Amino acid sequence: MAIVDFYIDDGYSARKKYTSRKNFMRLMSDVEANKIDVILFIKLDRWFRNIKDYYKIQEILERHNVGWIATQEHYDTTTANGRLHVNIRLAIAQDEADRTSERIKFVFDNKVARGEVISGAVPMGFKIENKRLVHDETKKDMVIDMFDHYAAHHSKYGTHLHMIERWGINIERMNLSIMLRNTLYIGEYRGNKDYCEPLIARETFDKAQAISKARGIRKSSTGRVYIFSGLVRCAECGRSCVGQYSQDKYLYYRCNWAMREHRCSNRIAMNESHIEKWLLENIEDKIKEHIDFEVRLTKGRKKKPPDAAKIKRKLAKLKDLYINDLITLEEYRTDYDALNARLAEEITPVNENRFTGETLLNFLDSDMLETYPAMDRKEKQVLWRGIIKEIRMNSDRELSVFLL
Repeated sequence: MAIVDFYIDDGYSARKKYTSRKNFMRLMSDVEANKIDVILFIKLDRWFRNIKDYYKIQEILERHNVGWIATQEHYDTTTANGRLHVNIRLAIAQDEADRTSERIKFVFDNKVARGEVISGAVPMGFKIENKRLVHDETKKDMVIDMFDHYAAHHSKYGTHLHMIERWGINIERMNLSIMLRNTLYIGEYRGNKDYCEPLIARETFDKAQAISKARGIRKSSTGRVYIFSGLVRCAECGRSCVGQYSQDKYLYYRCNWAMREHRCSNRIAMNESHIEKWLLENIEDKIKEHIDFEVRLTKGRKKKPPDAAKIKRKLAKLKDLYINDLITLEEYRTDYDALNARLAEEITPVNENRFTGETLLNFLDSDMLETYPAMDRKEKQVLWRGIIKEIRMNSDRELSVFLL
């Protein structure tokens, strides 16, 4: 035999989908290019551990008259009995892989429940000590600053530049997005809410998720800053209004769903300076109305009586059901996790009458409006995004504001 090539997928299980095995796909490309007559491997379970995928590939091999040989096993696929033997061996290999996967998953779940690490890879700001995640004192301030900057400026690109300028670290924006979503920073991992000591306050983390989900500031290709970027929405269709710039330095916002798609009746283009003037004249009254409403709302709330004892009784009954083989392990673990999640909610002290409008109160107490004319456009953008959720613009040129 003349060797055409070697095809080695290091670290990839034969149980994996064959399309994820890079060199296996390269092998199939050479098969379809008619470069190969026979494929050699040591054992069938090194070739496949998935019956369904095996037959998909076997059809391709047969179309191109390509055979295969397991050098340490003997198979004959020309007879019905031989093909049955192949099916049995593949089924055994697949079952073995599935059982191994279940055992590993069970071990990992137990480790997570005990707060032990299951991987040597840890996010920035943490390190491993005694099989547990602890704060890395040399980097934790960087992570805290990253979250704080994003929560204040609502810009991943701006946070990316800030981390370079202040800390000298270049976090790619894709990695930055992953970090901002990582629940390890609030101490949670795979359903365990007490997996490790939180590095980021939950309020800051939740705010980052809300910002990322709702709206982010897109960096303009011209470098131009739109003060109300991502804040202005069409009152007719609910879609974001886009900032535009005309030749005579006229900045305005309009609904693209109306102007380009012609599927919205609101064809108004509103000057940015008009929105700015309206906010400066009305924002204090709007904040006072909002605060008064929130205070009246919280006073009417009644705290739900705790039901922890009832949940604990259900956990005890669930354990008895599993011990007596009345439910499967999977059913037990699913119900156990659900009940524990409810128990954590019941025993966590919650102040139902807590008012969360401190940011708005601080705005009223500050001299922000007096210093506003001296701010640059980026500072104005940060100011409004810190207190406003969205601004609605209707076809009658009327504005309404919704606060955070």
